[in-house]
Amino acid sequence: MEFHCNVCGSTVISKEIRRGDGHAVLFCADCGMGAVSDPPETTDGFYEDGYYGTAAAGAPGYSDYAFTAEHGLLWCRLIIESLAPPGGRILDVGCADGFLLDRLSGQYHRFGIEVNAAAAEKAAARGITMIANDVSDPRLTSGTWGKFDVITSIATFEHVLDFRDAIRICLDVLAPAGLLLFEVPLISDHRDNSDWFQSSYEHIYYPTVSGLSRLFGAFPGIYHMGFETDIKGYGSTYIGVATRDAAIFARAQRLLQAMAQPGLEGLDVTEIQLNIAYHVVHCFRPTPERVLALPKLLDVAATPNLLKRLTQLWYGDSALAVERDVYFKASQFYEQDARNWQDAYNALAAAKSDGSVSA
Repeated sequence: MEFHCNVCGSTVISKEIRRGDGHAVLFCADCGMGAVSDPPETTDGFYEDGYYGTAAAGAPGYSDYAFTAEHGLLWCRLIIESLAPPGGRILDVGCADGFLLDRLSGQYHRFGIEVNAAAAEKAAARGITMIANDVSDPRLTSGTWGKFDVITSIATFEHVLDFRDAIRICLDVLAPAGLLLFEVPLISDHRDNSDWFQSSYEHIYYPTVSGLSRLFGAFPGIYHMGFETDIKGYGSTYIGVATRDAAIFARAQRLLQAMAQPGLEGLDVTEIQLNIAYHVVHCFRPTPERVLALPKLLDVAATPNLLKRLTQLWYGDSALAVERDVYFKASQFYEQDARNWQDAYNALAAAKSDGSVSA
């Protein structure tokens, strides 16, 4: 089987993992990046109108995109609003119906790229300037070279036919102090990856930490950092940033560190909002400290879908508490029952020893 790594060019395969649909995912022995063994010539067929919002179980897409976007993109919105200059130019690669761009609070110039025609029309109706339907479209680089202050790509790069070139193009069209902010599925070294091999069969690439580090290291003058997420009940993803500007990188690095920080100590209000948006809303991992701080996030992000997400969290924790309470009461019963049997045995043994009960 011919193999040529899109990231480093190696032709050596380290391992092969079979997806649930029978297709093989091949991993590079040099950089670790994964890719499907037989990518299609075009991916257009994956993104029919039902991809956003009406996808059937097992089919590519989202059953409720608006709800998923509400809790999956809030952290991203808060980072953009913290880093983008007033009146900045924001490009969302794979913008769907423009949900993220539309949610931004501030006077920004909003641009989108989206392959699904129906979703792109909805984005345009929201006032978003649609540039192209694919990141490799020449219309992106003609006239936009070095123009964008922030480029976002959330759950998109894994879908493209040329991962390396998609990253290169995004870096090329960034302004000198521009920032690329992205999230991709991650094949983890220590968490369960079955979500990525048993669903989402439209994915072409299967990124790893080593593969992403190798890729961004190949672009001169680029500062890059990222981290693996720990989303409760779901596979890992990788959230990362890349920029040519040292000052912007330092600010972005601080925000990502604050976002991923285990507790809220030492964080300002903006960083607390970001931390809660990531840990509670995105990763489904609340703590008593974060629950008490929720009003700080709701001050800037209260929507029906966000409250629906928090209700799910509350319900899950409440159900678990009830289950644990029932278990605790049951365990108390059985422990007492065992003690009763033990006491009865000891009493019988004592009675036999003093002759009051015959053997």
